Amino acid sequence: MSNVLVITSNPEPSSMTNATGEAFAEGAGAQGARTELIDLYGIGFDPVYTAADRAHYLGRGPMPEDVAALQARLAEADVIAIVFPVYWYTMPAMVKGLFDRVICRDFAYHADGRPGALAGKTVRVILLTGGSREWYESDGIGEALDNQIRRQTFAKYCGVTDAKLVYVDNLAMGDDDPAKRRAAAAQLDGIRELGASLVR
Repeated sequence: MSNVLVITSNPEPSSMTNATGEAFAEGAGAQGARTELIDLYGIGFDPVYTAADRAHYLGRGPMPEDVAALQARLAEADVIAIVFPVYWYTMPAMVKGLFDRVICRDFAYHADGRPGALAGKTVRVILLTGGSREWYESDGIGEALDNQIRRQTFAKYCGVTDAKLVYVDNLAMGDDDPAKRRAAAAQLDGIRELGASLVR
């Protein structure tokens, strides 16, 4: 049975971000997977890289306790989905903190090249955007995100060969237009199907 971990980042509990994470987990759960959803805001995650984080990086101190707890959940997962809105063409601060503090050396990768705890896992990075996927991809932003997150971080450093970026696009915050609501609901259906398709 697959273990599926979904991590979301949005300060609004009823956000489309969290609805997307829930849809992914629902799809996986319907296929018999064990699922867990972590809302970084909900758990009070601190994204700020501290002196304790640096001491660990330099081999001079232990892994901070809050980091170790998240790492244990990542290590147990077979499938990981990280869901967040794109702010100013990149990840928001909370997610950057997840990468800086949690997906770190001596966990996700090792300086000597040994595989880390994420090697061999399936990762989907689900991006929520106001613009269309085609616009992001044609304007170079999609390429930059793919290079930074998928190719460099997950593939090159972490040994994740099955990592992909997925768009939930053309969104408008606070817009209750029925047509846009239907379009968003259709995208959530697609995310449920995605979650279901990754269960082995």
